[in-house]
Amino acid sequence: MAGLVLLSLAILWGIFHNPERDWRSSVLSAAVSWGIILTLTTEILSIFRLITFGWVLALWLLINFTLGWVYYRLIKLGKRSLHLPTIPQITPISLVLLAGVAFIVTTVTIIAIVAPPNNWDSMTYHMARVVHWIQNRSLAHYPTYYSAQLVHPPFAEIAILHLQILSGGDRFANLVQVFSMIGSIIGASLIAKQLGADKRGQIFATVFCATLPMGILQSSSTQNDYVVCFWLVCLAHFVLLTLPYKNPPTHLVLSIGASCGLAIFTKSSGYIFAFPFMVWLFVWYINQMRWKMWKPAVIVAAIFFSLNIGHYLRNFDLYGNPIATAEYSVEYKIEIYSLPTFISNIIRNLSLHNDIVRHLGLQGFITPFTGVLTKLVKIIHGFLGVNMTDSRITHPPNSYNGVPGLSFDENVAGNPLHLLLILIAIAIFIFYGKLRNNKKLLAYIVAVTAGFLLLCWMLKLQPYQSRHHLSLFVLSGAFVGTVLCNIWNRYLITFLAVILLVTSMQFVFNNKYRPIAATNNIFNTSRNELYFTNRPQLIKPFFEATEFIKTTTCADVGLSLGAEKTPSAQYWEYPIWILLKNNNNQVIKFGHILNPANLSAVKYQVYPYNQFKPCAILAIRPGKEPPVEAMNFKNRQYIKAWTSNPITVLLLNPS
Repeated sequence: MAGLVLLSLAILWGIFHNPERDWRSSVLSAAVSWGIILTLTTEILSIFRLITFGWVLALWLLINFTLGWVYYRLIKLGKRSLHLPTIPQITPISLVLLAGVAFIVTTVTIIAIVAPPNNWDSMTYHMARVVHWIQNRSLAHYPTYYSAQLVHPPFAEIAILHLQILSGGDRFANLVQVFSMIGSIIGASLIAKQLGADKRGQIFATVFCATLPMGILQSSSTQNDYVVCFWLVCLAHFVLLTLPYKNPPTHLVLSIGASCGLAIFTKSSGYIFAFPFMVWLFVWYINQMRWKMWKPAVIVAAIFFSLNIGHYLRNFDLYGNPIATAEYSVEYKIEIYSLPTFISNIIRNLSLHNDIVRHLGLQGFITPFTGVLTKLVKIIHGFLGVNMTDSRITHPPNSYNGVPGLSFDENVAGNPLHLLLILIAIAIFIFYGKLRNNKKLLAYIVAVTAGFLLLCWMLKLQPYQSRHHLSLFVLSGAFVGTVLCNIWNRYLITFLAVILLVTSMQFVFNNKYRPIAATNNIFNTSRNELYFTNRPQLIKPFFEATEFIKTTTCADVGLSLGAEKTPSAQYWEYPIWILLKNNNNQVIKFGHILNPANLSAVKYQVYPYNQFKPCAILAIRPGKEPPVEAMNFKNRQYIKAWTSNPITVLLLNPS
């Protein structure tokens, strides 16, 4: 049934594609239209609490029938055909490079299907919010210990929601990121063409994006950085497509508003990276249209808000803020603004991608530069008068210790070779007069660079900041491909592409949490155990605790995850849902037991949460704390019945 979701995307591509249009542009248009349909229909179902298998199945059958009828009518009228796009002639070496890209994408897809979601954020909020929505039949906010499940933009998880409902499990949850990776690669090559790259430049842009270590590692997970990246790629494409018109066509204005809206509906970093492109578009057209600019501006704003209004209202109702809670402002927002701290953030962000020696596998011949670069960073900070671990510009405090080394962790991996190529391409662009005269190319790289500078100006440095950089690297791939194909000969470009492909294979096979080449890999480890690859020490207590609950007749389980006023995201929730999913064909309902209460506790007064009265409570506490002996909830007492650090199971006191 999950195939219905992909079928609609294929039909949309057929509707948008015609012989006069690049097939890649049709892919992006189809994806944006699909994103609009998914968002608006889910919000409507949510209002009436109709997010159930029957309604979701009926929805996608109706969508596919309607789109199929439209496509059929277009074919009957001679406006569309069933023929696939013509494959352009390319050289054998280019075919080999594209085969390398296909190998990476295919392998990552296999990993995504075989391995379950198992990265840290998925266990605490990405996948946890999905199962709460399914249980509640709505996107409405609910009582939860971890506000990330509520406050963060939800598009990626909404896509997972539909796949999970239709398939009956999370087998295809990771594919949302995989398809976003594929779409981003296609879009980057198309943008390269728009910027003036020939076939060599477009293929190099394709290889550049496909071989990003962070992209390869993260694309087989349920993170959302590649999803927001894809919408930003769509935005950049439609901005470039619109610029030749003195009066932008309505369909392109709609596409720009939708791309921007979907990016922000996916991840808050979309605000930062989309802003320079929207400013570029505004400045361009304010000179072209003057006061008439109001019409396309209103259209963009209308579709942007129509996509985000549901989430804004849910956040505003609970937190009094449509975007973020106070705790996230403290974690992410820079607390001191000055030129020295700004320079510090630029240097430290760039330093996350500097271990090029280990990346190239040359550590046996050349001493890695990381130690030297760390000393250089310290010296520069001494001149700046800035503490490079200052908690006002760093989170968590003291978490930056210098230039990190090679990593196969999807949260912190760097892209050193790609950063080097970007810097080389920028230097060539600056010093090569012919390229500098390309105003479109200049404006494009200024927009991408402005996004990076805004990130450095607005957000504290965090250990996993390189995840946020993924969009910038993908967007830069089009620029690099365009510059290099205009300057260097095809042999040098091919050599660089081969180096990128060869060095990327270590990340394909050695993903830290979903490995193929390791002794214990995704093919010889049980799916339930793979959920805990990140934290194998939790396997025994989680398995035993859930097995104990299965021995009872309890069907309503409370989750008491931590007792801190501000949760530290260390408590994994999603595996509990998985391990208790099949309990003698009994449907288990879950609800959070908030102790102490947070802002989301007001939802206890709202149906269906006010009806929840658990017969068992699964309590997780840090290992240093003693087991929970007793607990009260809604005037009912629960006492300890089973414990194994860090989990305690409490049952309703029969007396």
